[in-house]
Amino acid sequence: MTRQEFIRTIQAAQRGDRRHFAALYDEYFGKLFATAFHIVRDRDAAYDIASDVVLKLMYFRGDASSIENHVGYMITMVRNRAKDYISKKKREVPSGDIPLRNEAAASDMLWLDDILMILAEDEKDTFFLHYVWGLPLRKVAERINLTYGAVKARKVKISRKLKALYREKQK
Repeated sequence: MTRQEFIRTIQAAQRGDRRHFAALYDEYFGKLFATAFHIVRDRDAAYDIASDVVLKLMYFRGDASSIENHVGYMITMVRNRAKDYISKKKREVPSGDIPLRNEAAASDMLWLDDILMILAEDEKDTFFLHYVWGLPLRKVAERINLTYGAVKARKVKISRKLKALYREKQK
């Protein structure tokens, strides 16, 4: 969804027309959930956070055209709500004991915890922006203030790490 489509969706919701919000939900809810889950490590809390962000957008009362980067705006909303959740719980977040329904099928999957453990800190931003949020590499480069070539090289390095991790899990 482009920035202009995002702004039109928010403005339509402000006029009481919420039909267009399905497109925003379809495109971003899964990504919002993944980002929240990365922070809070709790599926239910991540679902609630992502839902809350979508609802806040639906009832947004400010000037939508003042939002320069709608993806960054939503990521910031998720991060803030996740921080609030963690501070309310006043405990450390355990690293991903996720109950599995079908362990045989899940053994072939790469889990976010596994991926984040092998990535360097500077690679995590690129991973989330490109692989989770689907931003083109040029936009990722602009967002994290690097050259396109540097981001492309980082993506190749991340891809190699993911392939190696997958091969390791297959053993």
